[in-house]
Parts: sequence; structure tokens; C-alpha cells
Amino acid sequence: MILTISGRLRQLLRLPGKVSGALSLAAVLLSGCAYQSSAQLGAGTSIDNPVERKFTWFSYLDAADIRNSCAAGGPDQYRIVYNGQYYDHVRTYEVTAAHLTARARGQTGDLMQMGFGSFEALLGPWQFRRSDTDLAPADWSNLRDSLHRAGFASGSQAGLRLHSQDFYWLVAGCEGGKFFLNAWADKPRALPLTHTGFLDFLLKHDQTGIAYLKPRAVTYMDKNDQGKGRDRDYSGAFVITVRADGIGRAGL
Repeated sequence: MILTISGRLRQLLRLPGKVSGALSLAAVLLSGCAYQSSAQLGAGTSIDNPVERKFTWFSYLDAADIRNSCAAGGPDQYRIVYNGQYYDHVRTYEVTAAHLTARARGQTGDLMQMGFGSFEALLGPWQFRRSDTDLAPADWSNLRDSLHRAGFASGSQAGLRLHSQDFYWLVAGCEGGKFFLNAWADKPRALPLTHTGFLDFLLKHDQTGIAYLKPRAVTYMDKNDQGKGRDRDYSGAFVITVRADGIGRAGL
């Protein structure tokens, strides 16, 4: 199947028509991709490239790579994602006992960040910034404790629907050979968005330089504003549904 960057995909990336046309070949090559981690944390199929991210983001949230590799005797690990309204702010953290990879981006579409020396430079306004930090055993223990104090692995939010314009945390992890997925949001069924003590740990080890966008009340206009006067278009909005074994998706 051949895909071109147009319509809702262009709206999601918010690329000018000429730029999106130049990226169509990349979309063809990446269609149908699923996120795959590798033995080197943060490698595998990438979410850094915004074109590739278009095809791997839901798979990344679903965390099938963690779920499928989670087994007794295997390493514990976490994938922590903050959605601060998808088009304005996203943070992700890949954490093992010895390492933390942080990625973050703010509001997309600042063409002043675009370069023309390489394909990566061309995509500059939509790229994640990334930092890597080694963790001491005490750091790992502190993160685990803070996640459990916040409610991780204590129950299921199955059926919870999260809109791309919501503020929420999603944490997938493997602990002791068991897979867990939990969500924090200002919604029924979700863990309280105010009980995210793990945030301090993450920001302390985050060197991306992207400021954290705090949650706020989400209005009707946030989810239905068609960008009039704000150079935005949310018609590419999407919804994920939390399940015990991952996520479902709709609306993209």
C-alpha cells in the first residue's frame, strides 16, 4: 500500500504542502511500522523522527515490545509518557535499572528551527530532544518506590478513554515478569493526576531542556477549536482506550 503525506497526516505533522510532498517517500517506507525497542535502550524503531513517529506512536504507547519480552527472570523496565496536549507538549522516558532516556518536545511547527543540511535538519521543528542519564541503584529504587506510591501496578483503568488534547500520564512496565499499564488523568477510572510523585525524579534526570507544561483544565474548545486565529488544526485528534494489556485507538 502506498501512502502520501496529506490530509490528516499533514495536519498531525503540521507540515507545509511542499515539505510534506518531499517526505512522501519516507511515509511509503514506514507505513505499517510497529515500534521495536532493542538491546540498546532507546534504539530500535525510532519515535524521534516525526514521520516515523506518525506510524509508530500508537505502537509505542501500547508497549507491545515490553509486554512481549516481559518474563520471569528478565529485566524490569518502564516506559513513561506524558501527554500535555499532544500538539503542544509530549515527554517520554525509557527507564531500566541502570539507564534513563528522556525525550521531549514543546509546541510543534516553529519553522525557525528548520534546517536544510540534512533530512533530520528539515524535520527540526517536529523532532524530539533527547538526553541519556546513567542511574545508580538508589535512583532506580527511588523511581520504583515513587511509581508504586502513585498507584502503579495497583489496579486497572481498562475502558478509560484519553483524548489527544487531554493531559495524562501513561506508564507501561515489566516488574518481576509481569506487565502492568496504568494511566493518570483528571477522569473517572484514572489514577489522580495530582498524585504523580515520580515527576520530580523524572525532571531531575531530564536534560532535554524542554520546560514541563503543567496540566490544566481542558475545555470544550480545546478539543473542538479548529485553529481559528491560532494557526492550529486539531482535526487530526485521536483517542486511545486503556486496556489491561495495552491500548486501543480511534479517531486518527
